[in-house]
Amino acid sequence: MLHRLATALFRPVDSAWLVAFRVGAGWLLALEHGGAVVLGRVHNYTEPRFHFRYMGWEWLPHPPPAGIYAVYALIMVAGLAVAAGWYYRLMAALLSAGYVALLLLEETEYINHFYLYALVAAVLAVLPAHHAASADVRAGRVAPRSTVPAWTRLLLLFQMGLVYFFAALAKLNPDWLAARPLTVWLGAKASYPVIGSVLAAPATAWVLSYGGIVFDALVVPLLLWRRSRAWAFTGAVLFHLTNVVVFGLGTFPWFSILLTSLFFSPAFPRHLPGFVGRWFRERVPRPEQPDLSAEQVRYPRYWRGVVAGLALFAVVQLLLPLRHVLYPADTHWTEEGHRFSWHLMLRTKSGTAVFRVQLPDGRVEVVQPDTYLTRNQLSKLTDSPDLLLQFAHLLARDYGQRGLVPTAVFCESWVSMNGLPPRPLVSPTLNLLTVQRGLGHYTWVMPRP
Repeated sequence: MLHRLATALFRPVDSAWLVAFRVGAGWLLALEHGGAVVLGRVHNYTEPRFHFRYMGWEWLPHPPPAGIYAVYALIMVAGLAVAAGWYYRLMAALLSAGYVALLLLEETEYINHFYLYALVAAVLAVLPAHHAASADVRAGRVAPRSTVPAWTRLLLLFQMGLVYFFAALAKLNPDWLAARPLTVWLGAKASYPVIGSVLAAPATAWVLSYGGIVFDALVVPLLLWRRSRAWAFTGAVLFHLTNVVVFGLGTFPWFSILLTSLFFSPAFPRHLPGFVGRWFRERVPRPEQPDLSAEQVRYPRYWRGVVAGLALFAVVQLLLPLRHVLYPADTHWTEEGHRFSWHLMLRTKSGTAVFRVQLPDGRVEVVQPDTYLTRNQLSKLTDSPDLLLQFAHLLARDYGQRGLVPTAVFCESWVSMNGLPPRPLVSPTLNLLTVQRGLGHYTWVMPRP
């Protein structure tokens, strides 16, 4: 059984697909943060007075603005170097490290596709993507190869399949089935020229809500079936281009198209039209023996370690998105288990939060969070009980540094989710200084209406 699995994983396949993915992913990962500098999103790291951290990473020091720009520059340079295959292993590792650093340095900057990019960059660091059409081959740092083990491609197909699968599973919730999130989002697009009235029509939200479930659930099976693959890929391209028009989403739709294209034959880049196909045919050697029998497949000495590593990666990626089922409350309300779970655009929230700081002499000071936080941080604060709790403790620390150690910090928070009437997220009589962050259920969060 294990040897049959190893035969399937180590069967050599054409490396053209991996070269295509290396070039496309490197450019897109560099472009994502190049655009962030141009558009000013880098200021979400350089301007805040307070910085929110994931639990366990509160100790992480925040670099000065020059350090943040250095991380962005590192990501851009490393992404382009990965695309060129220049000192590939090192640059792929630095690319992943840069994305991970930005995720850890500011919790309010979490976006699902940043997490995906960090994962894929880490995967790229272990893939032999620089053995063809690369600067490393031209410089003689690595030997050219025309094939790669099948597991390299299966790993990325598995990861993309999980994104689609968990996105479909997460949509099976009452609010999505009632088309509430898309009704709110699309209603805000009514001012769009030409298509605004169509987007804001009530029927559009219902069609796209159920169409999204069907697409996410069926696209991978249809891509795996050779007869429907071209049609499924066309549908995926239209789906992601629609997201570009309606929601923007940076480079994510294009990155999704790139990943989805890997469901085609490993040799597909050679058959692309025009200059692109010609470039692959000239630069990437064609395998001499494209099809080997099971007896001809050779495993490396460390094949058991590779299989164990792939199994561990698969288990983590399967279980991590399911951790929200351990919590009894609605994860979209409490945010418990929401991150790293491929809950893609499932809810929309708006709200307000005001804090009251009680001092030892009995005085109570009212604190508006916008006096401490940036606009981006403020927009995330009111959504999340964990961020409200962090801010209360950050406030206490700030007052303590001024010699005014608070005895209590209270929060009046009102949140509207998916267009429903606003409700309090935490009790205004709860002293948040008595609550500590943890992995357990947030019993102190008010129930969702």
